[in-house]
Amino acid sequence: MQTELEKKICDHLDPSEMIAFLQTLVRTNSENPPGNEKETALLLADLLRSFGCEVQLQEVEPQRPNVIGILEGAHRDKILFNGHTDTVKVGHTDDWTVAPLGAEIKNGCLYGRGACDMKAGLAAMVFAMKALKQSGVPFKKGIIFTGVIDEEVYFKGTRALLKENLLQDCKLGFVSEPTSLNIVTRHKGGIEYTARTFGKYAHSGRAYQGENAVLRMGKVLGALESYNQSLSKRMDLPVLRYPTLNVGTIRGGTGVTLVPDRCQIEFDRQVLPGEHIEAAAREVEQLFAGIRQDFAIEVELVKTQQFNPWQISEQAPVVKRLRRACEKVLGRTPGFSGLSGYCEVELLAQAGIPSVVFGPGADTAAHAPDERVAIREVVDAAGVYALLAGEFIST
Repeated sequence: MQTELEKKICDHLDPSEMIAFLQTLVRTNSENPPGNEKETALLLADLLRSFGCEVQLQEVEPQRPNVIGILEGAHRDKILFNGHTDTVKVGHTDDWTVAPLGAEIKNGCLYGRGACDMKAGLAAMVFAMKALKQSGVPFKKGIIFTGVIDEEVYFKGTRALLKENLLQDCKLGFVSEPTSLNIVTRHKGGIEYTARTFGKYAHSGRAYQGENAVLRMGKVLGALESYNQSLSKRMDLPVLRYPTLNVGTIRGGTGVTLVPDRCQIEFDRQVLPGEHIEAAAREVEQLFAGIRQDFAIEVELVKTQQFNPWQISEQAPVVKRLRRACEKVLGRTPGFSGLSGYCEVELLAQAGIPSVVFGPGADTAAHAPDERVAIREVVDAAGVYALLAGEFIST
């Protein structure tokens, strides 16, 4: 049951204004690549300033700013609301039944690229801050909102915040990835690789004079497939299931009349909570050592980037805070879940900020054609964020 103060905070939420602003965000292209986050950042900055936030634009790269909004308290301690301003690309527009940047509303949902991943979360967090500011709740502690660039590629935005110690006063954090208003307490990690095989050019009419790099890569692919099948027998976690290895791209050759002299693949090894990422990397390296020996071929393996798996106890104080706020706003105890991808909560945890993932929208709609978010979830998420922050700043 909500207290009088909590009711007062929620009464200052304006669902109509929130959804109208979310429509504006979705209509603003922020695809990454190439990294078009600036206009979205400026929209957020203007809104944050309008209700008294101290606003900073942190230029991470030219024309790619993080937006930081702060409501200070009597003490330096702060609660962190973190979300990303970039989206994946729209993709093939023929796959959409609505305009990808139209922000159309139908059947109780708002449609468009970034609707759930994660402009809905951004809007909910900022309007929660606005409600708190306008409610008159005492700010004994502060709130910091960070709308960051580049979550969809290299996480440059949050890395820049941490590098410049801009989050040093944060005592707990919340990341608004789409979770269907459930509490995400774990996510996968991953290691990304590029592998290359080499051969010798020749005309296909004299193929016996060449050495086919694509056929050599076929032996590599066979070994990777066998390894992937073995991973499925290791564990079976709820939602996250089991570790995987996926080959995402393959490139080789220049034409049917030429023996290709090189071939390249890009693949990743997904790592689950409970696995050690260093051990997974060693397995891949040992696999390639075996390929070189067994097939007597030259194979180059390059690790391109790595993201650690993450998990937090369901009994952690930050999780319990979130659960209490959910019960008061949603009228139910939220479920616990896992995120099949990686997100910035792990970077925050590494920096010593106890954090959790919670937001409006279903992760199955993210990155997909006809991406959408239920309007009711956006409004409810704002209420949860407002009560979370209200409890923190007033005590």
